[in-house]
Amino acid sequence: MNIQLYTLEEVLQPRSVAILGASRAPQKWGHVAAKQLIAGGFPGDIFFINPSVSEILGRPVYRNLRDVPNHVDLAVIATSFNHVPQAVDDCIAHGVKGIVIITAGFSETGPAGRELELQLVARCREHGIRIIGSNCMGLYVHRASLNALGMVFSLPVGPIGLVSQSGNLGMYWYAQAELDGLGFNTFLSIGNAVDVTFPECMQYLAHDPETTVIAGYVEAIQEDTLRQMTRQMYKEGCYKPVVILLSGATEVGVRAALAHTGTHAALRPDHDTTLLGSGVIRVLRSDELFPVAQALAMQPPTPKGGCRIVVIGDGGGSSVASGDAIIRAGLEVPILSQQTQESLRQLMPDRATSTNPVDVAGAADEDPLSFAKLAEACLKDPDVDGVIIAGLFGGYRMLLSEAFGPREEEAAHELGRLVRQYRKPILIQTVYARYDIQALHTLREECVPYYESVEITCRAMAALAETGQFLARMEA
Repeated sequence: MNIQLYTLEEVLQPRSVAILGASRAPQKWGHVAAKQLIAGGFPGDIFFINPSVSEILGRPVYRNLRDVPNHVDLAVIATSFNHVPQAVDDCIAHGVKGIVIITAGFSETGPAGRELELQLVARCREHGIRIIGSNCMGLYVHRASLNALGMVFSLPVGPIGLVSQSGNLGMYWYAQAELDGLGFNTFLSIGNAVDVTFPECMQYLAHDPETTVIAGYVEAIQEDTLRQMTRQMYKEGCYKPVVILLSGATEVGVRAALAHTGTHAALRPDHDTTLLGSGVIRVLRSDELFPVAQALAMQPPTPKGGCRIVVIGDGGGSSVASGDAIIRAGLEVPILSQQTQESLRQLMPDRATSTNPVDVAGAADEDPLSFAKLAEACLKDPDVDGVIIAGLFGGYRMLLSEAFGPREEEAAHELGRLVRQYRKPILIQTVYARYDIQALHTLREECVPYYESVEITCRAMAALAETGQFLARMEA
């Protein structure tokens, strides 16, 4: 008899949640998850399970899940390892839809742990029950007001759905989001991913109305499965850009993944291009994933996946460094047409360079609004697919004159308008990215990302081109 498995929509939008292993000890994950579930405003029923105490956080505690008189949709297991099999049996008997196993000690410990984990999955699947984990941090679903994470950290809300086999890396990207003003609506910490895997989470987030970009850390992939998923998403009209940090670039990474989550990863060196054109973008560094996801959430892809980028720099060093970084990112820095160069020369001093990279040679020192005027001259060119502005944007008020503040803010508004008008991306690299400057706040409001690093700015632009290439291929 074929048992219909519960969908992730059913599991992640529960009407009731039970925490098995809820604790009074403030340092225990069972206490933290319980506290956050309440503080997060979960609107459904909450049940705490612990045979040793009668009350936790002012709420009654049940000795066993089977004692709970009401139906439970989602169970979070934070017990010690030895109690997990019995906890799973109790979940099956009670008829839950999904189980999150925070507890570690399974596949990552070797064949015996792997075998036990697979047995738990098999037993659950006989009843349609899904398992998230084991060896995970829990989960957070903004749409359901569901915070069942085992650690406390800031949860800035935004359009990115995050799936990660590492809880620590998930926390790192949330910390980046807290600094950069764009956040996540979902954090699925899938740990060993013994049942619910990254492709299934992709499918769930593709249909999630709050998500526009999917980001993930995964320790093993099947390229054909990911390609199938992105093609299916596109055909269903719900394709969303996907960016992943994939482990296993070296033998050490492969070995570490096995010890971390029991994952048997294939060696995928940095130069591996297997995923190019798949609709899934691979980044090589942990500090690239969030900035790339940010660009994908805020900017359009390059037209038809074009790679012809103009650099507008307000200093020679910015132009040179950006030009090199663009080429390393797999993009192009073409010499501009005579018509576009003439338009640029009319906006800059005679000593400026108009070929590409464009060195404005003091034009911004006279008026920071010139950034927007120069960008428009480039975006009008059909042979230009995107613009990177590199250097000191946002800093002219401090560097030269207080009067330049409003002009930079006006430039920020104009840059946002240009993106909407020409449907081509604009990214900003500025040494002031970590400063509290109104012009940068305006950029954020206009959905124009800005970065401190030249290299990360160029990697983000390359991701916009990769997304454009996938869409062009699917439309052909």
